[in-house]
Amino acid sequence: MGRPDNSLGARLARRPVIATLYGAEQMDALLASQAEVAIVANIELRRLRSVISTITGAGKIAIVNIDSCDGISPDKGGVDYLVDLGASSLLSTRVATIQRANKAGLLTMQKVFVTDRSTWPRSIKAVEQSDPNLVQIMPAPMLAHITEAERRILPPLVASGFVCSQEQVQQALAGGAIAVSTSDSGLW
Repeated sequence: MGRPDNSLGARLARRPVIATLYGAEQMDALLASQAEVAIVANIELRRLRSVISTITGAGKIAIVNIDSCDGISPDKGGVDYLVDLGASSLLSTRVATIQRANKAGLLTMQKVFVTDRSTWPRSIKAVEQSDPNLVQIMPAPMLAHITEAERRILPPLVASGFVCSQEQVQQALAGGAIAVSTSDSGLW
């Protein structure tokens, strides 16, 4: 029997709930969970290396939200610093940051906030420019408004925001997301 496929796609197929770790206080819950992928948010710079090391040491993938970690800038220096820390994945709302991370060889997820109909076409253009590996759609109910033509041009979608129950996880997956991200540790 061969080794299990530990690519991001295989991990999300096995366990499509991405744990969103808001601060190091949730680390024990993350480590005890079945989640194989975690978004790291709101971690201050001085603790980031330890958090990434702990998560990857537990056999999980850490996706660093560069926009929300105090002390790190979403510029080239910040992206290079994450690479030096051993991060393999990055999350950002910024096109230029995603482009830098792609060039640095990181797996990328672009966060897209859809507040009304007018922001969606701009979001699609931003995603086309940045070319991320994944797109995190917020809020999750937005999935119902994405056309089939739009789905064909977008990278795989991760639903986030207002995912508070197992039923909502299943709805998001049935609605076309490959995964959901949530800070609700009961869903991890």
